[in-house]
Amino acid sequence: MRRFPVILLLLLFFIPRMLTADVTALTVVHDGKSVRVPAFLHDGILYCSLSEFAASFSFPTYVNDETRKMEVRIGDARLKIADGNPFVVVVAHQKNVVREVYQLPVDMMRTQVAYYMPVASMLPLLSRVWSKSLLLDRKAPTLTVTTTSRPVARVTGEPSPAGTVTKRPPSTGEAPAAAEAELAPAAIAVESASSFDIARVTVDTRKNGTLIRLHSRKPLKEYTDELKDGQLVVTVSNATVDANELRQTPTDGEGVTGVSAEQLGKNARITFALNDRYTSSTMSRDVQTGDLLVALFKKVEVAKILRDEKQQDAARSKWKLDCIVIDPGHGGKDPGAIGVSGLKEKNVVLGIALKLGKLIERKMPGVKVVYTRKDDTFIPLDKRGQIANAAEGKLFISIHCNSTEKKPSSARGFEVYILRPGRTKEALRIAEFENSVIKLEKDYEKRYAKLTNESFILINMAQSAYARYSERCAELLHEQVESSNQLRSKGVKQAGFYVLVGASMPSVLIESGFLSNSKEEKFLASRFGQQHLANLFYTAIENYAKEYEQSLKE
Repeated sequence: MRRFPVILLLLLFFIPRMLTADVTALTVVHDGKSVRVPAFLHDGILYCSLSEFAASFSFPTYVNDETRKMEVRIGDARLKIADGNPFVVVVAHQKNVVREVYQLPVDMMRTQVAYYMPVASMLPLLSRVWSKSLLLDRKAPTLTVTTTSRPVARVTGEPSPAGTVTKRPPSTGEAPAAAEAELAPAAIAVESASSFDIARVTVDTRKNGTLIRLHSRKPLKEYTDELKDGQLVVTVSNATVDANELRQTPTDGEGVTGVSAEQLGKNARITFALNDRYTSSTMSRDVQTGDLLVALFKKVEVAKILRDEKQQDAARSKWKLDCIVIDPGHGGKDPGAIGVSGLKEKNVVLGIALKLGKLIERKMPGVKVVYTRKDDTFIPLDKRGQIANAAEGKLFISIHCNSTEKKPSSARGFEVYILRPGRTKEALRIAEFENSVIKLEKDYEKRYAKLTNESFILINMAQSAYARYSERCAELLHEQVESSNQLRSKGVKQAGFYVLVGASMPSVLIESGFLSNSKEEKFLASRFGQQHLANLFYTAIENYAKEYEQSLKE
């Protein structure tokens, strides 16, 4: 029995050392230079100091010691992490909206001096937000950072079968020395590139709808979507899907509550369980990434929301007119209408748009101006609405010029349109011309197949929350031009313009005048004419803003 105290003392002396692994350092190589970042092994997994890693590349960081949380800004994204939490929240820095929630297989860790990340499992996320290729050699250990046309994350090096264990990372502020210990076993390491065509889904819920992105490994050309009975069912032909991975898709629980997938022969079917009452959906392909995008729209009843939230200033402020989207029609390979002397519509409307934007920026402090284009660039019609929605615009102004087939002609005057099925032959003719630009876009037959006259009626119903605001804005524009001695106004009209379909906000389309009329063409080509119209449009928008803000208080 006398030996027991001796054995106890020995155990007390050796156990802490048995639970403490050799501390190592991760060498990070970039642009021919190398830095050593503090690191350690825990359950065979390599962790490195996220704080030191960020400092090595001058990434801005923010630490809240009370909540034990940290933010790191990399490019246009902010990564939010928390001690003892496996989720990384990725936030778009400028728009301040959640881009995705990334789940790690293990938790983040924190000491008194730094936050630590599991290196191998963080690589895919870091590679995406940083747009760098990352190669982790688990034996060295070394992380090599390079710039490539298609960023990838890879892990190499055979791990040792022997493992070391630590309870927590070191708590001192000193940088640990390098060691020869082997790194994480193969079972935990890498999130390698998937062999499935669709292996990841991200969901972005906003106040007027939800955007779902199906990340694709290859261009997918045949797809359908069906919105029915609280579900969205997407079917993609000739594609494989990682059903197990998609079932783990993190969602915010507001719009999409769950994701399931199944392989049906050569086709992939993905089903989204929905919580909100959505009225319509549109599906398209991102021409830059090849990903599939599904936009879900829900009916937004502004008046009801304001009544319910009348006493809540914070809730009301989200409807404040703080962003106006200006859309100069056409651009790039699409010249628009051509005038009597060869004047191109795309150049006229861009000049008016830029002048209008400057007036708003100078005279309406607190209102952000977003342009769908600021130079001679071709922007697809559906993309213009997506730009407006992403900016959380509160008013969408699409600027165009009119024309007739016969040149020169006596047709003249200003017109302003709101989105509704056209009632007159003239309105239908103008809408047909403005919509014809879609023929310059790839796969336009499929992308716009659902935009029939009946569809416009349904879209108009879905956007009824904005109808009276669109009408009032159009009326004020008409009144301003009518009071001018430079152009006559032909009034407020309605037609089914594709460019107005995707904008989930009050929206109008302006036909500034006729380029087929020699006198109006000369006026529209002049700096005076463009500035005069910009002044008229600004005054109408300013009056609209006053009425709109007053309506929010009632």
